[in-house]
Amino acid sequence: GGRNKDFEKLAIFGGVRGRRGAELKVLSAVETKVPGYYDKIRDEVVRRDKGKDDTGTWGTDTMTFHDDELSYALGKQGSTRKKMERSSGAIVQYVGHTSLFSGTRSERQRAKDYMKWLFQQLEGSVYVTGWEERDDCVVVQVPSDCVGYITGNRRATLARMEEEWGTFMFFMNKGGEKGSRRGSSEELIIFGAARGRRGAELKCMNEIEKKSPGTFTRGLREKTTDTRGFDTDRMALRDDELSYAIGKEASTQ
Repeated sequence: GGRNKDFEKLAIFGGVRGRRGAELKVLSAVETKVPGYYDKIRDEVVRRDKGKDDTGTWGTDTMTFHDDELSYALGKQGSTRKKMERSSGAIVQYVGHTSLFSGTRSERQRAKDYMKWLFQQLEGSVYVTGWEERDDCVVVQVPSDCVGYITGNRRATLARMEEEWGTFMFFMNKGGEKGSRRGSSEELIIFGAARGRRGAELKCMNEIEKKSPGTFTRGLREKTTDTRGFDTDRMALRDDELSYAIGKEASTQ
């Protein structure tokens, strides 16, 4: 009943993260059909579930975009929004011209940092000062003659790695320089969770090694770590063993 009302109530059940993701997805669709609806309930939406997670820091931050900024932040078929969401760990959703970041305090800060650096790339060179102290990134030194190969046509190769591993990646350039170089290399910074960062890093190293053998493997030995939790072990393979371990079209790998 009640179909003649101006609105109906939609109940969403689940954990705080799942509820929030579904709620913002619904609001994004509603705002598309009924522009201005979000403004009427903005405060209620932003305050909802504040502090109601295990860390006690759950909340929502917002950022407002212009028309041209919104399309850039969204990306083709929502690819950029999804990249920001997966790499930061926060829920990132656009409701009209407003971007909402929901998550723990650290997740929200990462999402806002990534969005800031995303837009700075439109204006010119970007360099993340103090990246060495951050716990959400790693830098790969890419030989200058491999930069185009790793980037791909219109950034296609980087985009594939970002999609595969849930990361946010870009070459860091200091202002006024063609690239931030150490010798004959440029710095590729990779943001994301530990597993995703490592996967993207090793993928880059693999591709670079194909173009410039010995860049990373010269002098490497086998290693087994005794670290508890996520880490990396190394095993040396002969040429015939390597092709077998990779398999057809990397199926075994």
